[in-house]
Amino acid sequence: MAGFRLEVLGKDKLLRRLNKRNAEKPIAQSIRKITMWFEATAKVSTPVDTGRLRSSVASKVEPHAGAIFTNMQYAPFVEYGTQKMEARHVEKGSSARRLGKGPFTYTLEQLQQKMRSFLGDLAHGIKVRLE
Repeated sequence: MAGFRLEVLGKDKLLRRLNKRNAEKPIAQSIRKITMWFEATAKVSTPVDTGRLRSSVASKVEPHAGAIFTNMQYAPFVEYGTQKMEARHVEKGSSARRLGKGPFTYTLEQLQQKMRSFLGDLAHGIKVRLE
């Protein structure tokens, strides 16, 4: 299964740094908001032949983590490419396929640009990793 996991690494350290225990709820809300945005953006960025891959992109949200994933066996080939095919994604507002990055990688780059708008100064406490 291909996907991304978004989680708060070092949550206790982050909360101590903020010196506010009431920051847990805003952090959980931010993780939910980011996860939903990531899922929607990854779907739009997924190239379509039959629509099965795009419709298989899903997410799961926990209090301090969100996961975006697909269960399609061929998803890694679209994401990373093969010897015969380059990775590909679709950019927002276009139907043309762009080569070189898969839909999740492209979405991650978009997220990194938007992270501060999602979280403000909390952005440095959130880590995103590819699974």
